[in-house]
Amino acid sequence: MAVLLSDVTNTLQKVIMPFIQDNFNKQTILLDQVKKNKGVTFMNNYFYAPIRTSRHGGITNLADDGNTLVSGSSSTGQASVAVKILTGTFDISKLTMDATKTDKGAVANALTFQASTLASDFAKDVNRQYFSDGVGVLAQVSGSVGAGTMSLVYPDSNLDDGRSIDWYGTINNDIAAAEYIQPGMVLGIGTAGADLGTVSSVSGNTVVMTGSPAIVANDSVYRVDGNGEGAGTSEIQGVRAALSSSTGTSTYAGVARSTSGWTPQLGTTAGALTLSEMESVYLAAKKHAQMGDRYAIFVNKSLYKKYGDLLTSMRRTVNETDLLGGWTGLEFAAGAGKVGVFLDYDTPDGEVLIINLDTFTVTQVSDMGWMEDPSGSLVRRRDAITYQATMVWFTNLICLAPGANGRLTQKTD
Repeated sequence: MAVLLSDVTNTLQKVIMPFIQDNFNKQTILLDQVKKNKGVTFMNNYFYAPIRTSRHGGITNLADDGNTLVSGSSSTGQASVAVKILTGTFDISKLTMDATKTDKGAVANALTFQASTLASDFAKDVNRQYFSDGVGVLAQVSGSVGAGTMSLVYPDSNLDDGRSIDWYGTINNDIAAAEYIQPGMVLGIGTAGADLGTVSSVSGNTVVMTGSPAIVANDSVYRVDGNGEGAGTSEIQGVRAALSSSTGTSTYAGVARSTSGWTPQLGTTAGALTLSEMESVYLAAKKHAQMGDRYAIFVNKSLYKKYGDLLTSMRRTVNETDLLGGWTGLEFAAGAGKVGVFLDYDTPDGEVLIINLDTFTVTQVSDMGWMEDPSGSLVRRRDAITYQATMVWFTNLICLAPGANGRLTQKTD
């Protein structure tokens, strides 16, 4: 939908403040920390990474100096993830741009405002996907409350899409069921997003849509593209995919979990968070890490407060530690180096993610950017006086050593 002059009338006529207040959270800590294209090669719409799958078999002790040596080798394999196409777009009319160019015309230049907020929200959505599994389930239907209206819950074990696992429902209520759903989105509902609707309004956990899609309890809710496609296949394969509870012949990035170092350190017992649990999973993950690897622990607001309370109750000093980019968190020490515990509002509810930042890499064909420069080279829409700007990023995320990472689920404060 194009941004019309009528959409900024109040801004034009009632200059109350010298800026427009943006109340949406914009923190993207995980996105800011992961390196790009480390140890991967791009080819034919896939990113490939060579990995070591076993230790060397040619090591032995001789019983005496005349005995035969054992010849062996260490094996290698190849992990791969597909390119995901991330976009963000807005339309704006010529009249709106001209009418909001000056301070007299508007509080904020409408073009600049739309461009900056799109870039900010684009990065925020990428951060959300980094914590996800690539299936892209945003919420779960609890029931229908009228034609085109659905009530949502945070996903639990009753979710109808078996590709997305390790859901436990609301634990600490740190993420609202409809938190990632916004007006204007096209949603796919149910198996493979078969039923479509466009969001007209969101109130609490109730979503009203046009299109009258079929709605059944426990249906998965996905965001889809303008063609109504992409449910379950188009999102980034993030931390939830890399650190899932899948085992054996189940694969991540095309490699079986049974491969050495390809199974993450997990703790799935429900209960209050303890320092002992965090230490156990962290030390197990360190066994598979390289010397000098950087670790960071990500939690949401309830568990961040809980961790601080644990340190205080155990009379430990509540020190702070820093990440790149100026992010500050609480210090975690388990005798194997200093690590920070960081608050990221996109961390799944009730989870503690112990991330080896040097094992994750952002795979990208090119840097995130604008297809056109919003400051001067917008594309005019045919047969209209509206212009369009689009951000695009051809990317994915891959973990090259899931075993060097850990995850606790169902933790309460």
